[in-house]
Amino acid sequence: MSLLYFFYPANDHNFYPGCALYSLTGFYCPACGSQRAFSALLHGNIILALRNNLLFVLLIPVLIRLTFTGSRNVILNQKPYLKIKLTSLQLWCILGIILLFFILRNINTFPFNLLTPISPLQGVGGLHPFHFVLHEAGF
Repeated sequence: MSLLYFFYPANDHNFYPGCALYSLTGFYCPACGSQRAFSALLHGNIILALRNNLLFVLLIPVLIRLTFTGSRNVILNQKPYLKIKLTSLQLWCILGIILLFFILRNINTFPFNLLTPISPLQGVGGLHPFHFVLHEAGF
């Protein structure tokens, strides 16, 4: 899948599956733009990745740690030593952050519209990804 994103960047092609919630309601879910963010990271464009899904990019170190730990345990045939034990307060905080991200990225005013993912093909043509946001905000 990474090779597909590398050779056919999600920001340049619109044949990747879209978000069901967005297509039904017009609201961006917390994961909207994560495919384009991953594709942008594969091409070294951190700004474009952050612009497409800030929450996804910030969670990548956690996902990498969990992936390597799980892979190591499978390869070495060990029991998982990394057990995630969260208190109910920690779970509520995580859910609250995700819910807050969901709400804020659907507010269509500056600066909250910086959290909305840019649509495919919008960043093509050599323009900076923030060009469209700043233009919408009147800058």
